[in-house]
Amino acid sequence: MAMREVGKLTMRSRRLQVRGKDKHSLRWQDRTTILFSPSSLSLRRYSTLSAADTTATADIFEGLTKNKKAYTAIYKRDARPPVVILGSGWAGFQLARDLNKAKFDVTVISDRNHFLFTPLLPSTTVGTLEFRTIQEPVRTIPGIKFYQALATRLNFEERLVACEEYYLKERFEVNYEYLILAVGSTTNTFNVPGVCPDNHVYFLKQLSDARAIRSRIIECFERASYPDLPSAAQARLLSFLVVGGGPTSVEFASELYDFLKKDVHILYPDLEHMVSVTLIEASDHILGSFDRQLVDYVGRVFQERHVRVLTDTSVEKVEPNVAWLKDGTPLHFGLCVWSTGVKATPLVQALPPSFPKGPGGRLLIDGRLRLYGHEQKGVFAVGDCAISETRPLPCLAQVAQQQAKYLGGVLNKYSEPHVNKEVPPFEYRHLGSMAQLGMWKGVVDSAKLDDKKGDQDGKKSVLTGWTAFLLWRAAYWTKSVSWANKILIPMYWLKSWIFGRDISRF
Repeated sequence: MAMREVGKLTMRSRRLQVRGKDKHSLRWQDRTTILFSPSSLSLRRYSTLSAADTTATADIFEGLTKNKKAYTAIYKRDARPPVVILGSGWAGFQLARDLNKAKFDVTVISDRNHFLFTPLLPSTTVGTLEFRTIQEPVRTIPGIKFYQALATRLNFEERLVACEEYYLKERFEVNYEYLILAVGSTTNTFNVPGVCPDNHVYFLKQLSDARAIRSRIIECFERASYPDLPSAAQARLLSFLVVGGGPTSVEFASELYDFLKKDVHILYPDLEHMVSVTLIEASDHILGSFDRQLVDYVGRVFQERHVRVLTDTSVEKVEPNVAWLKDGTPLHFGLCVWSTGVKATPLVQALPPSFPKGPGGRLLIDGRLRLYGHEQKGVFAVGDCAISETRPLPCLAQVAQQQAKYLGGVLNKYSEPHVNKEVPPFEYRHLGSMAQLGMWKGVVDSAKLDDKKGDQDGKKSVLTGWTAFLLWRAAYWTKSVSWANKILIPMYWLKSWIFGRDISRF
């Protein structure tokens, strides 16, 4: 590694150090942060310096201890406080869009370089929609910096985020004035052994999951169509298992039924009668947060479609193409989709005990979304990774998005919002819940979050059938981000309705 001495400066390609006595913090343009400590002065840089830049930097540092004010006046060109957002989901993406770029130097760090519109994810598993219609690249947000990387460690004392870049796994650090944890959650397997793609068990949380599911569905039908294949092998390949009874599981089972009814009937007529779909739920009913009237309606619809629903049932272990239930019953399958709730990400799990956690390992936050017990450090947590001790909220997209909008407004309006006592607390407004069941049917529950009696202001709060289905489509079409996707989504809906779904496997 190249090294040379310039007065009191020791320069390396990735780190510069110079002795000093005072403790300050200066920023040089957008590229570097200079940290003074009692024993050393460090400059950590995150972009490549040219030879001219390197020489100039050496000359600057040579006289830095003699005239810090002159250095500040000449070189401190970007006085915007850096805001680092970890995550590009509902909270992170919304916050990055809302923050005032003239006031803040915004950096987004995520291992995923796009925002995923999760309510439409089940539709991509069978080709109702194409994958690119439900994602928005993070770099389309003007005025931000983006690093496709994984945050591995947080240093709250020095206000640094240690990262590992996505491709070559090289490490770097980013400094912040305000840090927003919007890292979301991961699928909870409840430590059931064998839940992995090697056993043809797939999650449904990312675009890569939907692509793998779609490929496996087509593979199962193609393999089942081979001549002289035993009927038992055909039945196993065409048995589809869904573990979990939440909206994602119900919508995937519905999309799968739509595919079977409209496309398999034409493309694989000899196999249609051999297909089976089973949904497993550990509690006593599916769609746990929905009104009981809607739960019963979905149960009747699934019964009419011969979709088997097993409640009060859990999976004990999974082996290749077979799930063993707690009572010892084996269920053979060609594909299993696992959607049984969420848990904290490894980054959140790795935080020390000084950061209190609530149910599911989620970080405790106060009414202003600050980390509980660390309110003065400029660190906030939003979305699935956070939970309020006074009013716990579920892991929903609308919760994350509303928290992001609130926090964006607070940061834009108030100075030092983490210590400013004038900042109002966050207030959540529940917008209702909905799910589509395919075949022009759906359910909508517009009751308040803490009012599950079925009535709101004297009016019925539930809706079923084709009106609920149209409302579901209209609501999520209007919420899609870009005009490109607002055009593409109805086009693919129309295409799949008239011409059928694409079953190409590539």
